[in-house]
Amino acid sequence: MSRILEVRQLSAFFYLNRKIIKAVDTVSLYVDEGETVGLAGESGCGKSTLASSVMQLIPHPGRIVSGEILFRGQELVKCSEQVLRDIRGNRLSLIFQDPSSYLNPTVSIGIQICDVIMAHNPVDAREAKHRTVELLNSLGIPEPAHRFHSYPHELSGGMKQRVLIAMAISCDPDLVIADEPTTSLDVTIQRQILELIKEKVIGEGSSLLFITHDLSILAEICDRIYTMYAGRVVETARTVEFFHTPLHPYTRKLLSAIPRHDVKKPLAEITGSPPSLDDLPPGCSFYPRCDLRSELCLKARPELRELEMKHWVSCHNV
Repeated sequence: MSRILEVRQLSAFFYLNRKIIKAVDTVSLYVDEGETVGLAGESGCGKSTLASSVMQLIPHPGRIVSGEILFRGQELVKCSEQVLRDIRGNRLSLIFQDPSSYLNPTVSIGIQICDVIMAHNPVDAREAKHRTVELLNSLGIPEPAHRFHSYPHELSGGMKQRVLIAMAISCDPDLVIADEPTTSLDVTIQRQILELIKEKVIGEGSSLLFITHDLSILAEICDRIYTMYAGRVVETARTVEFFHTPLHPYTRKLLSAIPRHDVKKPLAEITGSPPSLDDLPPGCSFYPRCDLRSELCLKARPELRELEMKHWVSCHNV
């Protein structure tokens, strides 16, 4: 099985008002060909910054300060903008979290999809339009030939998210990164979008990195899962082990906060708040909220170690 994506010891910081926001701090992860990998954690833990870093789209005043990002062996951090343009939207694509922020309000959705297709394929405008209409139809958008001429403000949130999916898969990419693509939608539409991703991304053989704070989604679609906390990966395991034998105290608390229809008891809560990423403690970042904390946790930052086959955890006390 070949490796599609490998992130090695990546750090991406934001430099703001004399503060250094360590949004991604020495993170390593990988995605293999045909694999679906989940990335979970609370808001503000660095998941979206990691996705932007992989795409080389990290916003100012952020920048990658160290580490490597390999896409099919091609190093992305140091490669030219021309190489990035050839890869982005073609072999590597991103489904953004908020479609209203990423769709051009002054251009019809059909033309925006056509632009992606024509940028990476030797086709004319007529063929690109034909492909776009077919793609919109396959994603369940009614009257696709008519909707081709619609502007983003004329579509519902669910329809706009389908347009972003269409743009992401229009060139049959090797890897799709889905950055919380269902967060802003109601429950019914969330399910529809998830089914489309399962059918059009996973079902078509593309690899998928799915970013979310909803662990129930990851249980349904993922082969492996990473947990991030305060800019760092604290646990990674195959999905079965992740849910049945979680090791990190943070992962355990996340799982205990999932509503279950078969268990009648109050939902557990994770007391406290994540630390500020511009003032991380010298030891374990989860120390103030942890039930297993010890004096060592306050002094030394735990490193990821493999306790079981393909089950890695960053904790002194497990």
